[in-house]
Amino acid sequence: PNRIAMKSIGLKQLAPLLQRSDLRFVSLQYGDDGPHLERFRQSTGIDVLHDDSIDPLKDMDTWLAQVAAVDAVLSIANTTIHGAGGLGVPTLCLVSNQADWRWIDPAIHQGCYWYPSVQAAYQAKDGNWAPALDSARSWLDRQVAAAAA
Repeated sequence: PNRIAMKSIGLKQLAPLLQRSDLRFVSLQYGDDGPHLERFRQSTGIDVLHDDSIDPLKDMDTWLAQVAAVDAVLSIANTTIHGAGGLGVPTLCLVSNQADWRWIDPAIHQGCYWYPSVQAAYQAKDGNWAPALDSARSWLDRQVAAAAA
């Protein structure tokens, strides 16, 4: 099976979070994400900032500077989580029910064992992302409230 597909979530599923007017979302995705985000903007009106000049696969230092510049990170389990966690950036990882060994079974340990700044929201056993997205919505609300305090 395709491990990347099993742990991924589509932009359309993230749209309710991304349409918030009180937040500005930045894509930290590696690869040629710009055209994909432009099609998403055209179909939804949601504009996610993408900087074509930053390529984490070729210049990790510049990419990590971008990660360090954001207020918080919301991502699936990938290198972004490790970069943000290592930098101490408040982070929420959307953890697939097909997660690898790095994500300990939530019945044993909820959250991220490796980085104190990283929390986790879990996909349901049946593959439904709704519980994780509800947790992400609440987490974003707390991030906004903390920034305003």
